[in-house]
This record gives sequence, C-alpha cells and structure tokens, in this order.
Amino acid sequence: MLYHFISERFGLEAIRNRRLKISLIQELNDPFEFLGLALEKAERRVLRDFKNKFADRFGLICMSSSWRNPLLWGHYADKHKGLCLGFDVPDEETFIEVTYKEKRPTLQEFGCAHLRQFQEHHMLRLLTMKFDAWKYESEYRAFCDLKDKDPVSGHFFTSFSQNMNLRRVIVGERSTVTRNQLVDDLGDLRDSVVAFKARPGFQQFEVVENMRKEAWK
Repeated sequence: MLYHFISERFGLEAIRNRRLKISLIQELNDPFEFLGLALEKAERRVLRDFKNKFADRFGLICMSSSWRNPLLWGHYADKHKGLCLGFDVPDEETFIEVTYKEKRPTLQEFGCAHLRQFQEHHMLRLLTMKFDAWKYESEYRAFCDLKDKDPVSGHFFTSFSQNMNLRRVIVGERSTVTRNQLVDDLGDLRDSVVAFKARPGFQQFEVVENMRKEAWK
C-alpha cells in the first residue's frame, strides 16, 4: 500500500471524482528533478532539453510508503489539516521506488561515456533519483500521459483503478472532515475503504491512529 498526502478540499474532490491530479514536472518543488547528473555545460543543455520534451508529454503521481511521518503531513497535507489516501498498487512496475543520492553521480557512474549512450534503463534510473535530503519522503512515483485536460480545472487527472485502488482514508488531526461527510463522499466505496482519524504519537515522533472514536465526530 502506498500513500498520497493531499489537502482537505482536494482530497474530498479526489474521492468524489475517483481520480488524482497529475503533477506537472515543471511545477515540482525540486529544481534538480531529472537533472541530477554532474555534467559539463554542453551535456547539461542536452539533458535540460530532454527534460522539457519529457515534461510536455508526461506528468507523475507521487506517493509514500508510509503515512506516519509528521513532515509529510506538514508539507503535503496542509499542516495536518488534510487527508492521506492509501492505495493498493499491484507491483513496482506501476509505481517505482525513488533512490536517494548524497552526491550528484557522473555519467561514468551510470556506465556511460556520453549522454547519447543513455538507454531506457539509464533514463528510468535518472527519473527516479533525488537528493538524499528528500529521503524522509520514502517516495514512489508513477508516470502518466498528459492527455484529456480537464476543461473546467485545466488540470490533468488519472482515475482510480486496479493499479491504484483506494483502500484507506486517514483524516488529519486538524481536519474538519466529519465521519458522515466522508461516508457520503465515499459512496459505494464506503464498505471497502477503511477510514480513521490521526493524531500525534505519545511515545515517538510519528503520526498514529486515534483510537478514541469520540475524537472524530
């Protein structure tokens, strides 16, 4: 199971519409995305051109292997006022685990003398590589075609599916979402999705399930 952190408003919209917004590559919060190699000037230009062309065709869905990290709630779930959606995913072919590097690798470390020697497996490795400081995210990512832009919002979406099956909704400690509101938005998914309220842990710096049912009205 993988977890997607989201604000309350957009989380409820995602549940109602059975879809997640696809993130655009040029809008990601890390400027090193897809440019993580240590290169000379001419090669940097080639790689940047590749990134721009790739970004015109593909976006991504980002998830984490854990819902318990308070930093993820703070950064991606509106300071614990949002939601965390848990999805069953079939295997690592759909969502690929991100690797974290302390230093920017060279082409030689990728087994290449020139960028023109890059093959598909080299590029996939680059697309799922980030600086070690992001390791707390325990990220997995899936790449999605950018097609059929939503005419109302102007965004791109991917629908819930067998490859991304909603199974859990965790309500942030500061969220105002009520039980009845969530049940209504889940609709025919209410019996197959486990939902609960979160709280800060008492013994560790982690987010845990609030076992006091009266804490979630």
